[in-house]
Amino acid sequence: MRKTIIPISKSTLLAIAFFGLMTLAATATAQNDTIHPLVATTGPNVLGEGHIQWNNSLEYHHYGHNWGPADFNSHSFGLTTGFRFGIGNRAELTLDLAGAYNTFDTVNFHNTTGFTPAVGAKLLLFDGKAWVPQIAFFTHVASPVMQNAYNDRWTAFVQPEIGFEFRNPLGKQFLLDYSLGYSWDRNPVADFSDFVNHVQYSLYLRHIHSDGHMVSLGISNRNSAHTPTMDFDYLYQLNKNLQLNIRCSFAGGVHKEGGIIDRIHGVVGLNWMLK
Repeated sequence: MRKTIIPISKSTLLAIAFFGLMTLAATATAQNDTIHPLVATTGPNVLGEGHIQWNNSLEYHHYGHNWGPADFNSHSFGLTTGFRFGIGNRAELTLDLAGAYNTFDTVNFHNTTGFTPAVGAKLLLFDGKAWVPQIAFFTHVASPVMQNAYNDRWTAFVQPEIGFEFRNPLGKQFLLDYSLGYSWDRNPVADFSDFVNHVQYSLYLRHIHSDGHMVSLGISNRNSAHTPTMDFDYLYQLNKNLQLNIRCSFAGGVHKEGGIIDRIHGVVGLNWMLK
């Protein structure tokens, strides 16, 4: 049986070191805040001390490229489950496990399958004041494990990410959430354009209703395909412990090598506050 080799680069070790520092900081900070649950579980906010949230989601992603002999359509189906642990009310730890199955409607590509365990942490750095945003630092380390029809060998690699999340209140019912991060993968950065492809970002305008509904519209590439899409999010507080999350997004345009591309992404999730 062949052994799976997981390369560890200097940048990966640095991200893991960041995660260790985050864990130490999380256990050393504390703050008491009582805020709306729709706000508490999104953006830079973290769970309260001692709280545990169980998150589950079903995901679909479509990518199409219409360009003569290179035409193909891919369909990806995913399932993710994970936990968030509130540590000291200014920090949280996360554990996630995602599984995916992909199909390609072309002779040039074949089915792939895999799963991805991940561990992460988030630290609330600043609560925000006036026009100065609320700021949180986050990091997580994932390890995708994949197999495809060309090779029956399972391959795995380490994929860390670090970044910041921001939030500006706009009146009593609107929020502006945005984030900026950087993600490494197994391939070295070849040039500046390749470096830019590893930058992760999001920008959302959110509207909170008094009856427990929050609607968001924005743009982000923080998705399973790491591609920029226009996102529509709907978060509904079913009761004090359950949240329903629905996300749909789309993107389209002309590929740099020719042809029309289109992307469709959809997620349905349920978040359960266990304690």
